[in-house]
Amino acid sequence: MDTLKGSPNINKDIAINNDKDLVELAGYHAYTYPKEQDVLKVNGIDYRVIQAHYTDPTGLDAMTIVNLETEEVAIIYVGTDASAKYGKQDIVTDVQLLSDLTPDQISAAKEYYHQMNEKYKSIGGVTSVAGNSLGGGLAGAVAAENRELRAVTLNPALLPDGMMDPDKDYDNITNYFSSYDVLTQTLTALNLHTRIPGKQYEIFNGIPEFSKLSTNHTGYLRNEDGSQYYVIGEVGKPGYGRIYIDADAHIVSSVWTGQPLYGGHSERIEINTENLDLLASALQNHIMKRLNLAHEYLGNSVAIVEDEGNRFYVRLNRLQKIFQELFENLVSEPLFLGITSISNRLTAEIDHLISFLNIAESHSKSLNYILNSPPAELLEHIFRTNVSVESLFAELRNQLYELKSDIQGVSRNLSTIISDKIPELFRGGTNAWYDAIVGELKAHYGIVNSNRDKLLSHISEFQKQVQGVATNFENRDQSLGHSIRSKSSHPNSISVQGTNTYKLEDSPYLELRMKIKDFQMDTAYSAFTFSTQAILFPLLERGQLLTFAIESTLEILSSSIKGATHFALSHTIPGKLISMFTDFDDKIRNSVANALDPLDELAATIEGIRNGLGRLITEYPTLLNNFRPYVESAIFDNSGYFNVHLYNLASIAILREMEMLFNDVVYQLGDHKAEAIVALCEASKKVEQNMGILYEQVERGTLN
Repeated sequence: MDTLKGSPNINKDIAINNDKDLVELAGYHAYTYPKEQDVLKVNGIDYRVIQAHYTDPTGLDAMTIVNLETEEVAIIYVGTDASAKYGKQDIVTDVQLLSDLTPDQISAAKEYYHQMNEKYKSIGGVTSVAGNSLGGGLAGAVAAENRELRAVTLNPALLPDGMMDPDKDYDNITNYFSSYDVLTQTLTALNLHTRIPGKQYEIFNGIPEFSKLSTNHTGYLRNEDGSQYYVIGEVGKPGYGRIYIDADAHIVSSVWTGQPLYGGHSERIEINTENLDLLASALQNHIMKRLNLAHEYLGNSVAIVEDEGNRFYVRLNRLQKIFQELFENLVSEPLFLGITSISNRLTAEIDHLISFLNIAESHSKSLNYILNSPPAELLEHIFRTNVSVESLFAELRNQLYELKSDIQGVSRNLSTIISDKIPELFRGGTNAWYDAIVGELKAHYGIVNSNRDKLLSHISEFQKQVQGVATNFENRDQSLGHSIRSKSSHPNSISVQGTNTYKLEDSPYLELRMKIKDFQMDTAYSAFTFSTQAILFPLLERGQLLTFAIESTLEILSSSIKGATHFALSHTIPGKLISMFTDFDDKIRNSVANALDPLDELAATIEGIRNGLGRLITEYPTLLNNFRPYVESAIFDNSGYFNVHLYNLASIAILREMEMLFNDVVYQLGDHKAEAIVALCEASKKVEQNMGILYEQVERGTLN
């Protein structure tokens, strides 16, 4: 087996004071203001605070620490903290960084470095500086002047204009930008990130929520128990879980050297038994542990989808009731309450109006009897008076029956909308699911889960192969040595885990990613709007026209009754004479009032119905606007949908990181002539390919 001579031999101290430790010290521990002699445990390594500097009038807060295993000294600059003793100066400094001035705090940070470097010169001086936010800017400013000094920052502030030399690379400075950090995103958008010296790498930690701005920036929570996760969902409900946000856990580094893998591959190592053992150990512990966490995230997503599917009829029934309530309350007129049912108050009221009409007709007939009986017979030789309104009553009765039929039609169509059209809002997706979003997600996750299991088995097999090769290298070497010493023959038996085929299944689902919900809303709701308006509006408009016709007939009818009786009482001399000596006119007036009162009440009610029908037409678009958010939540609960997105983001962050790590494994196993290492390299390439496939499929389950 060929090896690269002169490559580093791996030992536990190589990863000491690595980027992960410095990021955690800067983003988490520095903000707790530990006291001198406090010991901070970071990723299993003990660091002691040997100097605390928290009372500088410029606002500078910093601590000097020493790695208790290697005696390496580092300065950690604290970021913006308005609650600190001189915290207001942090705000002033943040503003000054946008100018070409050199803030006093930067000068103080440089001076502090020189003091500490001189003070601990006997143990090598200060070798690293780190910081988050403003602290990152201070670390960058110090390291930009001292090129022998290594700086690591998390979401750093920019330096004042002119402080950097644009022709220098500042390779001694490494800056990590969190995916959802507003500061660095803004600086990048404004092209101001060029005023941050050194290399800039994105890490995939944090949660894309406005309420998480602070922790997205610092990379850590400041819980008393040190926990670094956000709780997602509600206790006891499907999908309840945790998403871990600690920034250092998302920095990808070589399994052998601890060297970050963002600027390219790690330095070539010697492929020997020890390093193969390290790879096997990393596969079994770190890599599988991270992938199992991704598996946990995906499991929570699936639980949310499954629960949403189980609640389909609850979601549907609730949406149907909401539409019913919104429609019935669209008109303030009480008569329209219950209009979504065939037997409703409005149709009953129309029956009541017909009975009023019958009463009015009866009084109209009585009026004719009075007009054509003694003493009215005295008028016969002059004028024959009669109220001929039978045809008008018949026409009005038919119109009321038509209106009743029309209202019943509206109710039937509303019932159709509720029973047939609202369920159609849920239907769609690749396979025309009856519950489109849930169906699409469940089908996709069925494939993803199967592929995930295959990937885990694939990595487990690869780990056994790596361990088997390492063991056989050692055994073969020992056996050869024994054979040489004993002058005996060397056995050739070698047993290593064989290679199986792990072909991941393609998924035809979620081609629109999580935008399928927006697509479903837009297409289904447009169809719902068009179809329901087509069903309702013709009947509502016809009903409105009928009310106008009824009001017109009522007006003619009232005028006919009033006109005939007025003529009989006022325009004949005998009539006037008779009224002077009898109660004839009182009888007529009473009879007219009895005939007109029901008609007046009928007219008032019809006016209310007409106004109500008009409002149903004009306000229905408003109902559709108000109803849309309920539909959006019903086709998949908004918070649950977003939580699926969050879990998937957290999962793909890990898959992306593990893909980067495996890319380095492929690189390290490549360019070797030994058949066993070539075979391992080929196996690692297949693992990397499968990891990429799963990453792409899980990424479809995000809103990005």
